[in-house]
Amino acid sequence: MSSELFNRRNIAKLALEGAVVVISILIAFALDAWWNDRQLQQETAEDLAIVQYELIENVRLIGVTTDIIDEVLAANDVLIAKLLAQPDSAMVEIDDTTVWWAIFNNPTLDLSFGATDAWIADGRLGALGSPMLRQRLASVRGKVGDVVEEQQVAREISVREIYPLIQDEIGDIELVQGIVSAGLQARQSTSVQVISGSGTILIPNSNALRFLLRARSLWYEASLYETRDFQSELEEIQLLLQEEMQRLGGGSAIHSLEQARTD
Repeated sequence: MSSELFNRRNIAKLALEGAVVVISILIAFALDAWWNDRQLQQETAEDLAIVQYELIENVRLIGVTTDIIDEVLAANDVLIAKLLAQPDSAMVEIDDTTVWWAIFNNPTLDLSFGATDAWIADGRLGALGSPMLRQRLASVRGKVGDVVEEQQVAREISVREIYPLIQDEIGDIELVQGIVSAGLQARQSTSVQVISGSGTILIPNSNALRFLLRARSLWYEASLYETRDFQSELEEIQLLLQEEMQRLGGGSAIHSLEQARTD
């Protein structure tokens, strides 16, 4: 009887010990899975912070470019008005600053989406909790071409049509090159600047030039609508990314982004 009771106790003890071992293993697996998932979330938040910073820089570049386009359009209007004010003059004296902004400054956006492209190429969109964010990131890259298309057309009008016309008429290649050089130096800054050149330059007052200036303006005006709409879309994506990083608990990444915004 005592032997049977002893065996039962041993069996119960072994069963309890086995259950404890199994439960301990299950807890260890659960903790390991939780930790791995937490690490993955943190890595995802950090990677998203890089994408977010890239978008912040692109929005900044869009703002600079649209400011420059506004200056170009304003100078273009001034130039056309001065030409129209002297209809009987074959050549009209124009200040070189206006000439630079109206003719030789041809801004085009040069945005970077390397981090976004890498994220998508790695197949990591599925890690995002927001379906809207996944859709926005997947489609944003394809919209860049539409944004810069009008600007490229405006630039082509200047390079292929207006430049040769001006150069043939004024016959002073060094002067043209000097204006371009001064303008390129001004564009090294991230803010809009007014250049100071040699003073004035004689510009041919022809129907062809005025037509080309108007055509160039139309393309740049069209580009402003596309560019500002795209800027708004990038800002909306930034907000979605911020919410996603908060969901993932990427506190340090968010803090770094707040510093980037204020720098």
